[in-house]
Amino acid sequence: MTVTYIFHSCYLLEFDGFSIIFDFYKDEKRDDGRFWINDYLLEKTDDLYVFCTHSHSDHFNPEILKWGLKKQNIKYIFSKELIENPEISVYQNIIFIDKLQVYKDDRLQVEAFGSTDVGGSFLINVSGQHFFHAGDLNNWHWNEEVPKTEAAGYENSYLCQLELLAENVDQLYLTMFPVDPRLGKDYMRGAEQFVSRISTDYFLPMHFGENYEKANAFSRYARLQNCTYLSVYKKGQSFEL
Repeated sequence: MTVTYIFHSCYLLEFDGFSIIFDFYKDEKRDDGRFWINDYLLEKTDDLYVFCTHSHSDHFNPEILKWGLKKQNIKYIFSKELIENPEISVYQNIIFIDKLQVYKDDRLQVEAFGSTDVGGSFLINVSGQHFFHAGDLNNWHWNEEVPKTEAAGYENSYLCQLELLAENVDQLYLTMFPVDPRLGKDYMRGAEQFVSRISTDYFLPMHFGENYEKANAFSRYARLQNCTYLSVYKKGQSFEL
């Protein structure tokens, strides 16, 4: 399989016969000058699964709803939080799944988990390998900006969600998870807790803007947990796994 970092929290996973894209924000150019989505992905004949974890504008771009005009074999799978969005309500071909609900077809199984913001996160099983996209699930402690008791509450909320996930999966093939420098000196805390609790083969960062150096600093901790950190240096970077 091939996994490509598009931008922010958007990753493209390409398998034999189908592709998965998460939390599209905006299109980016390939090395050949074409755009990853409009000029490449939507031109592929393979089936396409479009996932959206929640309604924040940096995770949900209404443009994705128009992709079906260009490509017929698309399946939309959204967090149930999006069902109230007026831009979505007129569309009939969207599968909404709530926390702990499951969607399954002949290619994959999807289970929705929680978030420490709005919406949810997705655990996807493809041929026995588990892929996790966190959405905005993270330890948003903001411990340099809020009182200690408030920061502790945020952390406890995250740890509860993490424990629920850990009760349902003990090995992840690929995790896509926020490593957001805006949190201050402890910005990697949520990611550290994640790979310490759930064995993870490969880890890709999200939600780091263009601060690649800060995101890639997590590689040192990942190695200590026998997790292969995939360093991201640019938009449109691809990895063969």
